[in-house]
Amino acid sequence: MTVEQLVAALGLDPLHLGDAATREVTTAYCGDLLSDVMAHCQPGAVWFTVQAHINTIAVAELRDMACIVLVNGVSPDPQTTARAKAQGVILCGSERSSAQLCMELAGRLGEGQAG
Repeated sequence: MTVEQLVAALGLDPLHLGDAATREVTTAYCGDLLSDVMAHCQPGAVWFTVQAHINTIAVAELRDMACIVLVNGVSPDPQTTARAKAQGVILCGSERSSAQLCMELAGRLGEGQAG
């Protein structure tokens, strides 16, 4: 599934798609503790989080994530959005929770791929 397909399938609000929207999403990760995400999130993942600050962009780059989805209606500040654009990190939003989105996605990516 590509990021574009992910956005459509989950009804996400694309905050910044950029040129990488055709990137493949291979797994999912739910987490809000940045050190845990850095240690365990796999490359190609969609990351569901409430963390909307600039450090999330650095973590997404470090772990080579497919995209970040801000959940529970959380909005990024302008500095975070600007950094996502500058670094080419895909950023989306949703009113739904991490659990709701990850459970819905798990059935589409295959068993055992959502963390």
